[in-house]
Amino acid sequence: MEILTDEIIIEKLEADGFMEEPDGPWLLEYMQEEYGGKLDNTSDWVDHRNTLKIYSETTSDMYDIYWCTHDERPYVSEDGYYYEDHVRWSERAFDELRSGGDVWVDPNIWSDMEYEFNYQLERWWEELFMEYLDEKKEELLDSGEYKLEDDE
Repeated sequence: MEILTDEIIIEKLEADGFMEEPDGPWLLEYMQEEYGGKLDNTSDWVDHRNTLKIYSETTSDMYDIYWCTHDERPYVSEDGYYYEDHVRWSERAFDELRSGGDVWVDPNIWSDMEYEFNYQLERWWEELFMEYLDEKKEELLDSGEYKLEDDE
């Protein structure tokens, strides 16, 4: 029997298609396959199929107001922001995607928000990958081909 190491487990997971440190586009594709939600950060305007929308508008007195909303007619007190809040919006977008909803982010906002959103994805993946690591470890130990350490 061979001693089971983290390297062996990670190698087996990668053979199954689970990368230890994937990039943002791979994680988004994985989320879409698992949960069904899709992120649109390239379209110039929102499609009605999007359940969460993140964008800005300019008021008549030339101030910007930012929206992170599910509503077609958002409420300032619930969905409006005077300042950009990429961390909060990334959390909400991530949660919406995990719930199977579609998210639209205005490309002008996405360019500043992308880092925070990818950080959110990476944190989620680290936790998920650890679960996959534990499951694969148990599977390999149960196969009888591996053991945890040398018997002396």
